[in-house]
Amino acid sequence: MSWHVGFAAVSVLLGERGEDVVAAMGGERAPAGVARWVHSLRASTREERAREIARAVAPLVAELEKGRLL
Repeated sequence: MSWHVGFAAVSVLLGERGEDVVAAMGGERAPAGVARWVHSLRASTREERAREIARAVAPLVAELEKGRLL
């Protein structure tokens, strides 16, 4: 997963609208992975959206934990 998708996931987790995140990252020029990821959230059930956000954020949290424990 790219840092772009991780950034988008954290932004969505904090309450930003996915479309606003894509716009902030360049709109049509945003990295393709970000636009696809946000689009997948729109086409999902609430549970699927939650899983997708967790899947995107979990590696970031794991990296933060590693840094904190060292």
